[in-house]
Amino acid sequence: MRGMFLPRIAMVATLVSIFMTSYSDAGIQPKKINKAVVKIFSITHAPHFYMPWQSKTQQKGIGSGVILDGNRILTNAHLVANTIFIQVKKSGDPTKYQARVKSVGHQCDLAILEVDDESFFKGTESLELGGLPNPQDEVSVFGFPQGGNEISITKGIVSRIEMMVYAHGSFQLLGVQIDAAINPGNSGGPVLMDGQVAGIAMQSLRQGENIGYIIPTPVINHFLHDVEDGKYDGFPDDGIMAQPMENEALRDYHGMRQEETGVLVAQVAFGGSAQGHIQPGDVVTTIDGVAVANDGSIRLKEDLRVSADYLVRKRYLGDEIELGIIRNKARMKLRFPLAGEKPLIPLVYDRVPTYYIFGGMVFTPLTKNYLMEWGPSWNRNAPPKLVADSQSALVTEDRHEIVMLSNTLAHPMNAGYQDLFYSEVAKVNGSPVGDMKTLARLLDNAQGKYTLIELERGVSIVVDNERAAAAEREILGRSGATHRASPDLR
Repeated sequence: MRGMFLPRIAMVATLVSIFMTSYSDAGIQPKKINKAVVKIFSITHAPHFYMPWQSKTQQKGIGSGVILDGNRILTNAHLVANTIFIQVKKSGDPTKYQARVKSVGHQCDLAILEVDDESFFKGTESLELGGLPNPQDEVSVFGFPQGGNEISITKGIVSRIEMMVYAHGSFQLLGVQIDAAINPGNSGGPVLMDGQVAGIAMQSLRQGENIGYIIPTPVINHFLHDVEDGKYDGFPDDGIMAQPMENEALRDYHGMRQEETGVLVAQVAFGGSAQGHIQPGDVVTTIDGVAVANDGSIRLKEDLRVSADYLVRKRYLGDEIELGIIRNKARMKLRFPLAGEKPLIPLVYDRVPTYYIFGGMVFTPLTKNYLMEWGPSWNRNAPPKLVADSQSALVTEDRHEIVMLSNTLAHPMNAGYQDLFYSEVAKVNGSPVGDMKTLARLLDNAQGKYTLIELERGVSIVVDNERAAAAEREILGRSGATHRASPDLR
């Protein structure tokens, strides 16, 4: 249940600054921690979303991981996204061992690595997962941050526990804020409390000092249970956009009693879990019997409140959830199964971006990866229309993707169209375009002398089909593209 009018803090994934202190402060023996924390070396080859048939320059990354039972290495997904080569190294051992990704969850920024060479695990230890810490609890962060080669540690205090947007997956889950700095190299390293893993170092707030975030054990346990069958299903989403009901007149208008609290449903995502069950105008008062406050929060612990989304995210795909609602001043309870999130503007990893080139014009779906081509401050630097879509647009029955004319590869046959970039495609030859597969089908099957492409705000493009076909090889050759379409559209 996503709040529509609450501001989001943009955060960038990064990792932990460390000063040496006593291992005993973490409640664990030095030898065991040395044998459980590993250094990870990755080489990534990320795609270029503005020129999606190309890849960016290879990048080297360094991070940390922790050995769990079963010779599993737990780390961050952002360390191994789009990787082509991974190695791991134990503390005090100069040998690097090749590793591979066994399971990855980009939503929750977690991954499990495997090492085929069993000699790597000789003499290692595994750590156990603990519970969710409380505010003011002291934790110790272990890993291999920049500035040295061996294990380093810092101590911090748990400052805040709340639902937050994970930078890597752009998905809201339970997170823990600590006052230990998180610097490059500590991503994926364990955060210990009372000798057990309380979380995994994840990201920091770029605009603040000593504001780090960790993935807590409830999220880790959900991920580990999810991938037990060998595949990652993900976290559920109810598909409800809701607004707070802190205004007395608003509550009275919807027939709420003095003692009742809840949030007002503003939109229900097409194809989402709640479609066909919940309606705009419903007031959600309880989730699985837990009261939802007027600000959209629920009580997690005695002195701790978090967003009601927590009750949805803690479940698994296919689980049934029960919502208590007020509809037209009548009270009822509804049950329905939970499905995954269906974002109109997704964030994608580990695959070739979707694209289609026609007459030198490059068509792509709008993704958050595309927006990130404008850098860490993309929400300020990218075209305002695209940023606005990324924050509020929902899937509809007729539109499953935002199909864009991204840019045009200049050629005499497309002269005059080269400034029509970052524009949404509405129709091709009079037929609506709701996703890239529809666009590709309409362009592949275009008949006659001309193809008419209609963009947003009534802008039209007319392409001479014969000239476009004759120029295709030349246009593709100049750009370095080997095919006019990505593999998923061929």
